[in-house]
Amino acid sequence: MTTQDYSDTHRLFLQAVISRRFMKEKDAIDLYAHVSPFDQDDFTDFINTVNNSLGSLEFEIRRAQDEDNGDKILTLTNTNEQTIAQVATGYTPLELEYFKHLLDAIVTADDELYCISSTAAVNEASKLKNKENKSLQLTKAGAEDLLSRFVQDKWLIRSKKGALSLSTRTLLELQSFLKEAYEEQMQECTLCMEIITKGQRCNVAACAARLHQHCAKTYFANMNNPTCPSCRSPWDGKTLIGLPPNVEAPHTIRRR
Repeated sequence: MTTQDYSDTHRLFLQAVISRRFMKEKDAIDLYAHVSPFDQDDFTDFINTVNNSLGSLEFEIRRAQDEDNGDKILTLTNTNEQTIAQVATGYTPLELEYFKHLLDAIVTADDELYCISSTAAVNEASKLKNKENKSLQLTKAGAEDLLSRFVQDKWLIRSKKGALSLSTRTLLELQSFLKEAYEEQMQECTLCMEIITKGQRCNVAACAARLHQHCAKTYFANMNNPTCPSCRSPWDGKTLIGLPPNVEAPHTIRRR
């Protein structure tokens, strides 16, 4: 594999990624194939060349898999992972405080649900306080509008039943923050070692095995009697992390 020089082709590809922010890998490959015969090594080198041009801007194109459906995606990601305020730009201090409040409630949700209901999220707006422990004013109407904005900006995902969970963007751009601030609550997939907030877990309470749905599907594909990759106990895939999309989240917030 040879190093590619940055060209107009790379620039046009980057413009397409910027306009979408998130792109399925197959769509990115189709876009690439319009200008060059597809070769996986050449495509990887192509992405690396684009990333080299983005390094000084603290952005890069990262590969990830959607926790909900396993789709491989490319994301334009801010690599400045120091604080939420530095990553989630475009929000006022009050709006950021609300986002951090929701983030905490989602990550610490009881029984590894990693979600809260929209109703509970709106009710949390009345509990906001600043560093001096003084109440911050955010109306319920304002909270509802802000929740829609967090979803539109792809910081949160809202299910058809109104459950709010962390998006792929949040898991990527706030990865360092989440692991440091919530060391005990954040889990990693036993197979791919990426953060997991939706998937399956071992039936044995003392076992730390957690698997994304797409990782479990691949791992257990040829097993007639699936067993836990860690403790080897029977694995039925029915003990979950996160909330199924057709189930409502609790209307009150319960933390671990």
